[in-house]
Amino acid sequence: MKEKLLYLAKNYDLVVGDRFELFYRGVIRSMNPYKYYIHVSSLKGKPYPRYYTYTPLAGEAGDYELTITLYDDFGNQIEQAKTNLHVVEAVKPNKKMNILCFGDSLTFNGVWPYEGYRRFTQLGGEPEGLGFENTLNLIGTCTKDEVGFEGYGGWQWKHFVTNEAVSTTSSVWIEVKEHNLDENDQHSVWKSNNLNWILESIEKNKLKFKRGTGNYSCLPTIGKYFENVEGGIHKENITVEKYYFEKGNPFYDEEIQGPNFKKYCEANNFEVIDYVYILLTWNGQYMPYNRDFSHFEPYITAILNRIHLDYPKAKVRLMGIQSPSIDGGIAANYGASGFYSDVFGEVSTAYNYDEYLENLCDRDEYKDYCRYIDTKAQFDVEYNMPSAMVKVNNRNETLEKVGTNGVHPTMSGYLQIGDVFYRALVSDMEKEK
Repeated sequence: MKEKLLYLAKNYDLVVGDRFELFYRGVIRSMNPYKYYIHVSSLKGKPYPRYYTYTPLAGEAGDYELTITLYDDFGNQIEQAKTNLHVVEAVKPNKKMNILCFGDSLTFNGVWPYEGYRRFTQLGGEPEGLGFENTLNLIGTCTKDEVGFEGYGGWQWKHFVTNEAVSTTSSVWIEVKEHNLDENDQHSVWKSNNLNWILESIEKNKLKFKRGTGNYSCLPTIGKYFENVEGGIHKENITVEKYYFEKGNPFYDEEIQGPNFKKYCEANNFEVIDYVYILLTWNGQYMPYNRDFSHFEPYITAILNRIHLDYPKAKVRLMGIQSPSIDGGIAANYGASGFYSDVFGEVSTAYNYDEYLENLCDRDEYKDYCRYIDTKAQFDVEYNMPSAMVKVNNRNETLEKVGTNGVHPTMSGYLQIGDVFYRALVSDMEKEK
């Protein structure tokens, strides 16, 4: 199989009035894409040295072909690829749509789901929101400013199928030698290591606490004591002998030993699921230049099949992962021998994984309700990853920018992923007018 330098998704969503940017590092699989002459051809938009951009105007809704061709210094064509730019005018859906977003640490802070929601439903802000109030309901047990989602650091596809990982909403059981708590202490608030916990279950030598306000890390450290903050009639400190967390897959159904989205909605008083947007996974991509993603497939298909079984009318969107840091973030996090230490190997794996997701969505059994969203091409990995200014060498005070995180963006990067979600939302909601 001939390796491809160029990877353009089959389609990109664009919105009238919204600046779309397609970054060459997200479509040219090279550690130095600028060694080629990058020729961009399209009826609309403008090509710049690092990216192509197009802000559709009113009346320009429709489809436009975009072609990228790579040339060497002698004008010889190296490779060519085409894609479709699908431009839509933003319209209000004809009913309130219930949307589930979930993912790993890139979703944990809730920024990209919230930003897409904000731009669609609210006025003001930057970029200016559409102000389509009461049109979207983002559901989830995790929230950012009342916008729901499910996001858990370190999780892969399997963690949303099995129940083997702790989540940010997992309760903790503590074992004690003795206590004098009773039903009058139910729901009292306690503190351990400056984190709030709410007493939920009382057994002879065991107590169960659920998370209190601001307590959202996956594995918070439990101190030696629990101190009463408010509520209850017994105020003595509780001495902890041992503790362990409950497993936390929010979709897990013990009866079927797998995900159950209808039961998830019923348990959390969510009405229904109309759309699902999934951003997974940088976790588990340990093999550089990898093309075999069979270790993910049983779990991906289990999720897709179950969503379709529980909500046959629901649509699923698989969002591709962005490229990792290319200017030092990998070194900062993984050194020279650990997981992900091969920078360009992991860039290549990201390309291959995203192509795998797109091909999966095109399979006969999924093409009617799934589609792929190409995040990588719309993400500026050169400027929206964490970095620091450091000396160019130990004897020279001149400073240069060096990456400090392998796969997690800056806030600008998270917001840029939110823009990708927003464009996909507008395109999807246009079909619901």
